[in-house]
Amino acid sequence: MKRLGIVLLAIVVIVGAFWIGLMANFPGESVSRFVERQVDGRQGFDLLLTPAELRWNRLYVARAELRRRDNAVAQPLFVVTDFAIPLTWRLIRGLPAEGELGKGGHVEAFLPWSTGGEARLDGAVDLAAVPLPAVLNPITVGGQVDVRGRFKMDADAQRGARLPDGTLEVNGRELVVNGVKVGGVDMPATRLDALAVTLETGRTVTVRRFEFRGDLQGTVDGTLTPSLASPRNSLLGLHITTAFRDAWLAQLGSLRVIVESFLNRGRVDLSLTGTVGNPQLRPQRAGN
Repeated sequence: MKRLGIVLLAIVVIVGAFWIGLMANFPGESVSRFVERQVDGRQGFDLLLTPAELRWNRLYVARAELRRRDNAVAQPLFVVTDFAIPLTWRLIRGLPAEGELGKGGHVEAFLPWSTGGEARLDGAVDLAAVPLPAVLNPITVGGQVDVRGRFKMDADAQRGARLPDGTLEVNGRELVVNGVKVGGVDMPATRLDALAVTLETGRTVTVRRFEFRGDLQGTVDGTLTPSLASPRNSLLGLHITTAFRDAWLAQLGSLRVIVESFLNRGRVDLSLTGTVGNPQLRPQRAGN
C-alpha cells in the first residue's frame, strides 16, 4: 500500500512538472494568430486576440475584439475580456467558453462539435461598458440586460454562412438611450423601465416578442435579414407602435407639435426599413 502511494505521488509530480513546463512554453502567440486566421477566412470581420495563455484549468485570452474589416481603426464591434475555455470533460462534446463584457457583465457559451448539436448562450451585460458599432455614433446606451439563447448548429451555421436556427431572449431593465437626433435636432434622453424581447433566428430573424415600457411604451414586430459578411447591409423590415410619457413629450420643445401630429389615439406607428447602415424611420400620420 505504501509503495502504491509512492507510485501515485511520483505520477502526480511528473504530470505536474510536465504541465508547468507546458504552461511556461505554451505557444500562445501562434495559437491566437491561428484562431484569428480561421475566423477571418470565413467572416467579413476581423478577430483580434491577445496571446493565449495556458493555465492550470483553462486556456485564457486577456482580450478579444471583433472589428469591421473595411475600417480597422474604428471602434470595435464587440469586446470580451478575460476570455477563457475551461479544460473540462465538456470538451468531448463541444467548446465551452466564458468571458467578461465590461464591468459587471459576464457571458457563457457552448458550441457543439457535432453538426445538429445545440449551442447555448447565457449572459448578463452592463450596456454602458459595451462599445457600440461606429454606425450608431453618437448614440450611447446604459442599463442592465440578461441574454439567453439556444440554437441548432447545422452545417451552414457552423461554417458561419448564416445565423443558426434558434431562439434568443433578451430582458432589460433601467435602460437609457442618449444621443439620438431627428432631423438634426437632439432628442431628450429616453428611459425604459423594462424591455422583453424574443427573437427567432435563422436566415431571417423574426420578432416574436418585443415589448418596452418607460418614456416610450409599445411593441415592435417584423423581421431582420442579417448579412454576416457586411453587418451594415443587414435588411430591416420592422413596424413600431409606441406611446409617450407626458414628461418626455414636454422635453421635445418645438418637435412636440410634429410628434403629436402623428399620434392616433395617443400612439404613433413607425416603419423602420432600409439597412442597419442606412436605416429609414418613417412615421405614419393619423388617418393614413
